[in-house]
Amino acid sequence: MMRTPWLETAALLALVLLGLSAIFYDGAAQEKRWAAIDPNNETTSPVVWSGTEVKARQDAIEACRRGSKSCANGPASTNEMNDFFAVMCCTKPRRGCAVGVAGARQDALKNVQKVLSDSGYSNCSLRHYLSAGSGKKD
Repeated sequence: MMRTPWLETAALLALVLLGLSAIFYDGAAQEKRWAAIDPNNETTSPVVWSGTEVKARQDAIEACRRGSKSCANGPASTNEMNDFFAVMCCTKPRRGCAVGVAGARQDALKNVQKVLSDSGYSNCSLRHYLSAGSGKKD
């Protein structure tokens, strides 16, 4: 039987590439991504992402501060990229905004309403929803 070194080399290379792709895929699948947003009174804060919740929350505060002087310094965060952020603002006793997060829009809205109500705010209105995965208004 005649040996074909190029075929053996190709087969070995295919096995190596298959092993490397499994390693990289497994690492990517296990890596968590956190989304966070720190609300401001202008409702212009962006959603930011990081590999840890602490870093995402810190980055959200910094991102808000770059564009506003009215940041809440109390970001909402999630590691579920299908979640929604609900941004709500109130005018009594003074203007203030907050963000709730959940897997369904209605639940995110209920979460932020509770936070604002528990803090004594009233005359509130939903400003928008943001996708945790894309950061876009949804």
